[in-house]
Order: sequence, then structure tokens, then C-alpha cells
Amino acid sequence: MAGETALHEDRDRVYRERFDRSLRAHLRTLITPALIEEYRASPLGQHSDDLERVLNYFRRAPFEGKYVLFELEANRAYKIVTTTGADGGLPEDVDGTVYTDKNEALHAVFLKRVAALMAGDG
Repeated sequence: MAGETALHEDRDRVYRERFDRSLRAHLRTLITPALIEEYRASPLGQHSDDLERVLNYFRRAPFEGKYVLFELEANRAYKIVTTTGADGGLPEDVDGTVYTDKNEALHAVFLKRVAALMAGDG
């Protein structure tokens, strides 16, 4: 019985990896200068179907190594960090840049996530 469970879990993992690889390949075709500009112009609120698909993929990414916005000072200063995924693990500063405009900071996070998506299958 334990062998069957392991086989099932292995097949499930293979299927999920194959699906995710296919999804990433499709999402890369949606990344255009127009889509990036759409997000820059309005990072919050309603978006086109293509942009929503990309954003939903980014939102469901594993927590470990995820680019996120860190608020240094309430509504005044932000920086981009990556998460460790470990309980109590401190986020790591990405490049030391401090943003004073939240929309600009959100766009910078988006661009980092897009670059990671476009880099390949990892």
C-alpha cells in the first residue's frame, strides 16, 4: 500500500511540473511591452485578461525566493526583498534601492518577476 502511495505522489509531482512548465511557456508569450505598460500605468485594480493570468501566476508562486515589497516607512519608503520561506527567516534585500512611490515600487517588483519568468524553466 505504501508503494502505491509513493507511486501516486510521484506521478502527481511529474504532472504538476509538466503543467507548470507548459503554463510558464504560455505566459511568456503574453509578456509584451504593452502588457508591461498596462501594469505600470495601473498596478492596482482591474486588468486585461492576459495581465490577470500573469499576475495570478505570480501570486501563487512558492513563498521561498519570492520578490515582495517591504515597507520601510508607512506609505513613504519601500524596497524589494526576497523571502526565505523559513519560519522566522529574514527577507533578503535585493539591490538596496529605496522607492518613495508605491506604484513605482510595485512596478519594480513586477519587472523582477517578469525577468524571472522570461529567464527560463526555473
